[in-house]
Amino acid sequence: EYEYDDVVDSGKTVNFDEAEGYYEGELDVKEKGVPAVMRCFDRAKIYAKAGDGGNGVVAFRREKFVPMGGPSGGDGGRGGNVYVAVDGSMNSLLPFRNSVHFRAGRGGHGQGRTMNGAKGEDVVIKVAPGTVVREAGKEEVLLELLFPGQKALLLPGGRGGRGNASFKSGLNKVPRIAENGEEGAEMWLELELKLVADVGIVGAPNAGKSTLLSVISAAQPTIANYPFTTLLPNLGIVSFDYDSTMVVADLPGLLEGAHRGFGLGHEFLRHTERCSALVHVIDGSAEQPEFEFDAVRLELELFSPELAEKPFVVAYNKMDLPDAYEKWSSFNERLQARGIEPFCMSAVKRERTHEVICAAYELLRKQKEAKTEFEDPVNLNHVADMVAKQRSTSINEFEISRDGSSNTWHVVGSGLQRFVQMTNWRYIDSEKRFQHVLEACGVYKSLMKLGVKEGDTVIVGEMEMVWHDSTENSPSKVKKEPEDSIKWPQWK
Repeated sequence: EYEYDDVVDSGKTVNFDEAEGYYEGELDVKEKGVPAVMRCFDRAKIYAKAGDGGNGVVAFRREKFVPMGGPSGGDGGRGGNVYVAVDGSMNSLLPFRNSVHFRAGRGGHGQGRTMNGAKGEDVVIKVAPGTVVREAGKEEVLLELLFPGQKALLLPGGRGGRGNASFKSGLNKVPRIAENGEEGAEMWLELELKLVADVGIVGAPNAGKSTLLSVISAAQPTIANYPFTTLLPNLGIVSFDYDSTMVVADLPGLLEGAHRGFGLGHEFLRHTERCSALVHVIDGSAEQPEFEFDAVRLELELFSPELAEKPFVVAYNKMDLPDAYEKWSSFNERLQARGIEPFCMSAVKRERTHEVICAAYELLRKQKEAKTEFEDPVNLNHVADMVAKQRSTSINEFEISRDGSSNTWHVVGSGLQRFVQMTNWRYIDSEKRFQHVLEACGVYKSLMKLGVKEGDTVIVGEMEMVWHDSTENSPSKVKKEPEDSIKWPQWK
């Protein structure tokens, strides 16, 4: 039993009527649904999370024959990274149908004797050549992976928390404090596959596109004498000699209205965007071959004007049929009047197919020669660099906002948020350190300038505090300051 999806057109949803067997709604056009088995897996949505850093530990060495004992808590290990790599053996995003979540391993916790934790296990997301990576819900392209072997660092793992051995100093020889590991970055990603083909074969259903591909290459697509035989794009490699090869993609047929989502071809029009040239296969046995050619050109232009500007070859197919043979002369005259030089062929009998593919290869060669400008190597790790830059924001950069209805102050800053998250509140010294940091980075001074009052709630990251003007519980180190200038928070 097939599953059917809703079709959305111009903001109007059209539902499938099981009794009648067609989509019915506000649209005038009735269009059959696309069964689940006929959907192409060239789009996927996945979740990726880098590994959390390991926690630091508080430990001391007190052995009899260790004269330089003292704090010996090791640091936590760094979390695992998330990579995206191109696997040449993949040709769709089908593996992501059942595997959606990718989580790198967390770093090991620190141990005594200043032993640091192990690094978390990395995770590699394997994608097909031609995959475009975007952040979910956004149009900006994060990565464009075209060639097998390319590997990009997507999300760096969180750094490990420091153990108490890292906090010892001349003034604090017995630190009882350690940090939590930094949480790894996480992101929902949308993957879109655009086949890396040099030449795309387009046309109406049953025009002979798959037959042409099977004749010019070793590909063996499914071929039958009914529309929509081709359910998924097929790739074939055409070899001219030892050095000259090109990749050809055969796409499902285009119906009128394909750019709006009708038929199968609309799902695969994106695969033609990487092609340098197109081959228009025309069914010569159709009633009006010229109108069929115009309809396909129109669908390409409505889907993307850039597609219509690509160089193309027109191949008039099925010359072995009497109907097509009779219509060839009028079709040829009309296209030549428009400045287009069509080719006639019979893909089934392999007649003149070599001329068509040679003309397409010539267009491809000219396109490559036109692109002579030098392209700088792309930094595939720029997403990880962006995440690392956000995470290394200074603790002094923050903004304060006030909610007057509840007398709540929000202190927002990625540096402060990271500091709160990595603070391990199980240790008493952590509270003193946190208060000192807030004072040193100017949070208290800014709150007082903005008019914070006794009993107001102050939220820093995930930590919620109540403002208290008393200085009785303040650390002894800052008691030298005038009493009115010091306002320590009271913990909830």
